[in-house]
Amino acid sequence: MKKLLLLITLLFATSTFAEELQKYDFQWMHVPVVCGTSPEVMRYLEDNNFKLESISIGRAGASETGDPAYFVAYYLNEKGDQSVAAITSPTGHETCMMYRSFNLEKPGDKV
Repeated sequence: MKKLLLLITLLFATSTFAEELQKYDFQWMHVPVVCGTSPEVMRYLEDNNFKLESISIGRAGASETGDPAYFVAYYLNEKGDQSVAAITSPTGHETCMMYRSFNLEKPGDKV
């Protein structure tokens, strides 16, 4: 039931977002996203030494005034050279890691 609720919520947010994006030449892509319960994803992040860097709210229709649709969290490892972006359902029960990237560099940090 929880997965169905998450799916309905994400489909609603995606469909309203899709309507807005129709005026752009964008394409939906297949992305290797992995999902699990929020505690299980947190266990993975802790086991791999990731710390929360920032958090924000995804809103319906990709609109500043849209209803909250999901939470976005960005994590960095201790060395600061890897990152994970994750989205969490409004209930907080399920989290999907959008990617884990390597060789992270921030413009302006190197002299």
